[in-house]
Amino acid sequence: MSEEYDPKYARRALLILAPIAIAVMYTEGMLIPSLPTIAQDFNVNSATVSWVLTAYLISGVVANPILGKLGDIYGKKRILVYVMVLYTVAVSLNGFAPNFPLFVLFRMIQGIGLGMFPLAFSLIREEFPPNLVPRAQGIVSAMFGVGSAISLPIGGTVAQDIGWQYNYHLVIPFVVLLTFLTYKYVRESRYVNPKTKVDFVGTGLLGASLALMTLAFSESPTWGWTSLYFATTMGLGLALFAAFTAYETRVQYPLISLRLLREKNVFAANLAAFVAGFGIFMAYQAITYLLELPNPTGFGLDILSTGIAMLPVALMQMVGALFASRLIVNSGTKFVIVLSSLFLAVFYLVLSFASGGGSSMGLATLEVLASLATLGAAMLNVVLINILTFSVERRVLGVATGMNTVFRLMGGTFGPSIAGSLLSTYYTSIVIPVQMGGYQTYMVYQLPSDLAFQLTFLLSGIAGLMMTFIGAMTRDIRIKGMRINQ
Repeated sequence: MSEEYDPKYARRALLILAPIAIAVMYTEGMLIPSLPTIAQDFNVNSATVSWVLTAYLISGVVANPILGKLGDIYGKKRILVYVMVLYTVAVSLNGFAPNFPLFVLFRMIQGIGLGMFPLAFSLIREEFPPNLVPRAQGIVSAMFGVGSAISLPIGGTVAQDIGWQYNYHLVIPFVVLLTFLTYKYVRESRYVNPKTKVDFVGTGLLGASLALMTLAFSESPTWGWTSLYFATTMGLGLALFAAFTAYETRVQYPLISLRLLREKNVFAANLAAFVAGFGIFMAYQAITYLLELPNPTGFGLDILSTGIAMLPVALMQMVGALFASRLIVNSGTKFVIVLSSLFLAVFYLVLSFASGGGSSMGLATLEVLASLATLGAAMLNVVLINILTFSVERRVLGVATGMNTVFRLMGGTFGPSIAGSLLSTYYTSIVIPVQMGGYQTYMVYQLPSDLAFQLTFLLSGIAGLMMTFIGAMTRDIRIKGMRINQ
């Protein structure tokens, strides 16, 4: 197999693959400030609306290892195009969802599109010389920040003026164009592994177990943490997960390769991805609610103002990704993963101690702390994918990157559901005077308390501390000076 690289083609491929991140993050970014509005439109609470995120993530968990394995078998470019077509269909359906169950169903279909990124990162690893891979992956990761940055003011304006559904309508032409460009101009992968098979049984066990455990977390405020419903649902989810783990040790082509996990860096990268997904997704949901809830709990912002307030957070994603890609080449991976984890931990912990409510914390303070924590999160995402792709053989890059995404999404599945549970469990009552029929009366509203936000940010900070220790366990990878054929 020739190891010669075509820089001209690589640059052209990067110009196609990087905007995919912009399109996906625009689609997701415009949704986040609209979560409270979506809850109102469909008449669901903050715990139930978290299924808008968790259903998407569970679907990604189930689909990613299958798509990564299929990419290794049939070619990563071919599977990438198929996934982009399916993603386009799901985005089109989302804007016309007539009720909440169908909206969640369409979001599950859309979640399959998360498999685009392991396939794209694998194609980049195959087409770029080693010393340029971190820069290319950093550029793609930075595009997540660009997508988030443009989605917040644009998506906020659209959602506030004509409805959040129209954000889905507007993105359709762009994903269609990117699908065509990928099909036309991106080359098929160099490495295939046709002898392997897809572990559908393992995928079903993992998906069912995650769905049940997520259901238990999201409905716990309604059922009660000590209720029979919660205990039964959680117990069944844990039992299925135990069955999945046992099955994976015996199957010839497992969904999660224990052989790959025996490699120190692969194990650490996947464990860190799980913890990172848990902490980051949990904090993001809490920040959105904190900005939009009325005083004294939150800041009382509308959708557009929330998007503008989160703009520095989105821009920090771009800065962190580009900074990490340069730092990895100059300082190695271990230094970057420890540094980024410490950033994440320290600023989420400070955010927790600063109090979760708008009554005692200024908006500027929230923006600064959330932005600095996001800087760490962006750096972490870049270093984890580099640790992984430089620690496995390229013929199994698809399954390795897919597995890493599974761990990140597993953490991300639990994060929003636990955040939603905390926001629904710990609440405070406020009395607001209203005029009805010429008479003044009073309405009592239950809003998440400061304690709910403090606990959410505290758990996110603890997750960052755990990642610091995990990062210290990794084997350092020095990319500068690495030979071209590595």
